[in-house]
Amino acid sequence: MGFIERCAAIKGARIGDGAFSPGPAVWVGTREVAHFDGPGELDVRLTRGAIHARRSELRNDDRVELRAGTSDWIRVRTRSQNDRDHAFTLVKDAVVANLPSARPSGSDLARRRPFK
Repeated sequence: MGFIERCAAIKGARIGDGAFSPGPAVWVGTREVAHFDGPGELDVRLTRGAIHARRSELRNDDRVELRAGTSDWIRVRTRSQNDRDHAFTLVKDAVVANLPSARPSGSDLARRRPFK
């Protein structure tokens, strides 16, 4: 099973077209939470709170690139199977972190639906 297929199996995640880069992306409700930026580079919307709580761990991980300032996103290297397994864990964490704020309702739901 490929990386995107594994991500599709995460409870609360769906696969749709990327809003920030071409190709498939992982979505939680109306929020994109992961997409490939290029070969071996995955952007993950871990959320500011989750990044802050794990800043030391993430900063010491040579597979992870933190963005300058405050950002919901991190970049994760995915060149080896071990890297992809680690990235998958971060995507699962991103799905959980984004679930509470990614569920629109009413007219907002119809307007912001990213995929069918």
